[in-house]
Amino acid sequence: MKGDFIIKMADYDILGNIAIIKGENKTEEEKLNQAKKLLKQPSIKTVLEKSTNIKGRLRTIKTKFLAGEKTLIAIHKENTCVFKFNVETCYFSPRLSNERKLIAEKIKKSDRVLVMFAGVGVFPIVAYKYKNPKKIIAIEISKECCKYFQENIRLNKVSPYDIELIQGDVKKKVTKKLGKFNFIIMARPNLKETFLKYGLTASKKGTKIIYHGFCRDEKLSQLTKQLKQEAKKLKRKIKIENIVPIGEIAPFKHRFRIEIKVLN
Repeated sequence: MKGDFIIKMADYDILGNIAIIKGENKTEEEKLNQAKKLLKQPSIKTVLEKSTNIKGRLRTIKTKFLAGEKTLIAIHKENTCVFKFNVETCYFSPRLSNERKLIAEKIKKSDRVLVMFAGVGVFPIVAYKYKNPKKIIAIEISKECCKYFQENIRLNKVSPYDIELIQGDVKKKVTKKLGKFNFIIMARPNLKETFLKYGLTASKKGTKIIYHGFCRDEKLSQLTKQLKQEAKKLKRKIKIENIVPIGEIAPFKHRFRIEIKVLN
């Protein structure tokens, strides 16, 4: 129909019962029309507009209410799991659902697993549900995320003995006392610091590190070179076994999954 506003997938994210649209370059009328269309989907009860970009180490956003039920609490289902969280105070990307499943499938039942930057517990809980490894330890700096992490452990009927949550900064919590791990997930925020030092602190020979790196496509080789140089300074040797783009965050800029094997 002429003049009808067409919704594109890139224009919004669905986090369970909440849809969050990107309102740039749209009039108020266009935003409300989009919200009304989204509310026709049975699962969506609330439509918000993303009013700020993701910011800070805690990766939080601000939103503006548009239509539906007035709430910020999402109940999101993925990979046979359910997750509850506040969309403004807890970072969550529904676009990483398949990535979380693919990573979980790489884990062995005998593995001792470390998850850094664990958020509301999505990577650890999906890993537990798919492979139930020997032990999962998760570290998250945000007290708000940890509150929902604990609730998500209960919602998914996971034993607290199987997933141990540590609230705090990985720089302070990843120490020799934590022990060594066979498998480390570093779903790292888009920050300048690589944090590889802390992944290697918890690694032994043969450890597999799943590392999320952000860069422009033409600078990917520069990023992998930097990771190898950092390891060398720490007298560690690593091998980049695989690199997979897992999401475009800007034109010609991606989040990459970099699969690392620790050789010594």
